[in-house]
Amino acid sequence: MAGIMKTPSAPAPDPEIAAAQDRQEARLAEEERSKMAQISARRRARMTGGRRMLLSPMRDDPEKGIQDTLSV
Repeated sequence: MAGIMKTPSAPAPDPEIAAAQDRQEARLAEEERSKMAQISARRRARMTGGRRMLLSPMRDDPEKGIQDTLSV
């Protein structure tokens, strides 16, 4: 009589499903890391201006500005 009232145990999870879920979690974590890096790069570029800024110390003569190479 005890066997009739006993609840059945849950089947073991499929290893293929568990592996697919692990791959999906890894992919989502990588996408999130990539998006955060892009946001950080945009923020950093906006704050500092970058190398192509008009008065950047990386330019040879920043006061000269931009030249047209086609004009005489």
